[in-house]
Amino acid sequence: MTDVMEPERLSLHNDIAGKLREMIIRCELPPGERVPEHHFGQLFGVSRTPLREALKMLASEGLIEIRPNRGSVVAPISFQEISQTFEVMGALEELAGFLVCDHVSNVDIAALDQLMREMHSTHDNIDRDKYADLNFAFHRKIIGLSGNNVLADTYQNFFGKLQRARYCVNYHKVRWDESVQEHEGIMEALRRRDGAELSKRLKEHNARTGVAVLARLRGAG
Repeated sequence: MTDVMEPERLSLHNDIAGKLREMIIRCELPPGERVPEHHFGQLFGVSRTPLREALKMLASEGLIEIRPNRGSVVAPISFQEISQTFEVMGALEELAGFLVCDHVSNVDIAALDQLMREMHSTHDNIDRDKYADLNFAFHRKIIGLSGNNVLADTYQNFFGKLQRARYCVNYHKVRWDESVQEHEGIMEALRRRDGAELSKRLKEHNARTGVAVLARLRGAG
């Protein structure tokens, strides 16, 4: 008989995985850091069973390495993997650009404009962590407007790896300023419902971000 996980148990280990995932993506748990089960069990107030299930989930996402007889560690950031992931993300965003303009409503655009205003505010206040959260929400909403759930799910799974690299290398403020302007260009294309232009701007933005992040990773290596 197939072992079906009870909803409460599934919810618990999803919650733990979410907390650990955020700590890893924000580099509060840096690459190579051990993840002692006893410590985190006490921190989250849980037994080892749901914690281990959460670690297995994060291992499947490439954020944790489970080493036999040595415990779990935060996975290293691979230059090659991040480079290839940016290439895939560029293709996903290019595809999404054409699809989004067939689905986007004025209400959707208003919501994205509000996100843009919040992004400008956090940029002006040099709040990198809040900006990163808003940036993720901005891109996730655009991809979600493609109407393609497989595309949206694939994009979200990859985005966590890139966010971690961005947090850990903290790329230069000049690039941050450029990125803000690129988001404005993305919104201009979206307001015109110009799918070809939106695809182009999304792909170019991804490529420029990739160059900046990889340059910093190379320098940190």
